[in-house]
Amino acid sequence: MNTLRLMMFFIALFSLVSCRTDLDFEPYTQPLRFSADTVYLDPVFTETQSSSHLVKIYNTSNKNIKIPQLTLGKGEQSYFNLLIEGVSAKKFTNIELLAKDSLYVFVHTLGKADTQAKDFIYVDQIRLLGNSQPQSIELVTLIKDAYFLHPGKGGKQVLHTVQLDDKTTVDGFYFGDLEVHAANSLTMNDTKPYVIYGYAIIPENKILTLQRGTQIYFHENSGIIGLPGSAIDAEGTLDQPILLRGNRLEPAYAYTAGQWSGIRMQNPSTSILNHVTIEQAKIGLYLENATDFTIRNTKLFNHLYSALYASNSKVVGQNIIAAHTQNATVVLRNGGDYTFQHCTFSNTGLRPDQTALLVANATATPFEHLTIQNSILHTSIAQSFLFETKDNANIHFQSTAFKDTSKRNKTIEIYNYANESMYKNTILLDTPTLATIDFKNPKKNEFHYSSQMTQLIGKGDAEIARTIARDIDGKDRSKSADLGAYQHIETTKE
Repeated sequence: MNTLRLMMFFIALFSLVSCRTDLDFEPYTQPLRFSADTVYLDPVFTETQSSSHLVKIYNTSNKNIKIPQLTLGKGEQSYFNLLIEGVSAKKFTNIELLAKDSLYVFVHTLGKADTQAKDFIYVDQIRLLGNSQPQSIELVTLIKDAYFLHPGKGGKQVLHTVQLDDKTTVDGFYFGDLEVHAANSLTMNDTKPYVIYGYAIIPENKILTLQRGTQIYFHENSGIIGLPGSAIDAEGTLDQPILLRGNRLEPAYAYTAGQWSGIRMQNPSTSILNHVTIEQAKIGLYLENATDFTIRNTKLFNHLYSALYASNSKVVGQNIIAAHTQNATVVLRNGGDYTFQHCTFSNTGLRPDQTALLVANATATPFEHLTIQNSILHTSIAQSFLFETKDNANIHFQSTAFKDTSKRNKTIEIYNYANESMYKNTILLDTPTLATIDFKNPKKNEFHYSSQMTQLIGKGDAEIARTIARDIDGKDRSKSADLGAYQHIETTKE
């Protein structure tokens, strides 16, 4: 009898619990609220998965509800995909949502671009069905078509192993090897962007030609290596510059350094970069024993170590802007012949080695020539350049502004700014007021300075400026030359 009573008690208790109203779910009848009515996903290359974007769906009512169907408008053919509570699909049914709770929906893209267009805007919807008035969230993304170059085709590997001057070895594929891809050529153009996986090698005594408008995107641990005697001929224009950067297109990666390895040229022959932007590498441009390398109207931004690293090379640089590195922005080592005119070298880091220019010599080979003219060396730390060499006979600054608020010239002879043979008509930014440069928006790589910077405006040597009559933006400087790569911008700032 006691056993029967105990069983009846548990049955009654179970019945009471199962009838609790807070565990009941009913089809939703009132509109739900969304964290966004339209979701713009980050651009991606064709058949490359994007990062996930979170959308929240809120149940603001006091009732537990059930969403009969949550689906993508284009169904199983959609280029979008949904992830809900760990399940990946394009269609979900009978989703339960507690009162005053929210549903997390993660969306990503994996699509194929329209072959008739470089950039293909793709749209779809997240649809919530079951209510008398269906609701939807618009989805929009940009899918870019591209040539994908990587060392494998149909399972066949086309890797080659090359040894660099520092004795390290690298595996990569040769530019011009059609087994890699039909578009893998020593001449690249703006027909489509190129996405490179791994190291692309310029063979010995060959020239890599980048035509105006060429865009090259590099995957992690990828880059360009030029073998001895090779060269780069990259001639962009103001309207159609050449771009080399990482292949992560999400805004969160726009200023992230170290996404690819960079360009490394060993004993290259005559080369030129003109209207070229190199971003987000470990070292943007690494030159070893270059005999004739010209860099004009070039932007080097957001590199992990240095923007330009040159060892025993001959380089002419005009209208270069180099900024945002975690070591010295420009490094010149072990002799060489360098001329930089109307350049802006900046470093906003706070460590002692985060300087705009490092000149070092660990060999017995002296610098044949190092001249910096009509330029700006700018840093957040006290000194905008460092010398690790005692030989300064062939080092000259002319009509150049640089920062030194440390007064180090009192103790080290090479920093004797009264020495006219080394520092001619230079502008020493030696006080906090003078050293404050009003760049437009350095965080977004905008290094124009305003009309308030009177210590830099019109201070360029006119004769030098006549040979480089326009700034990096094409603005005329022939009548009155400012220092650096840019002519100043007008402003009403007081």
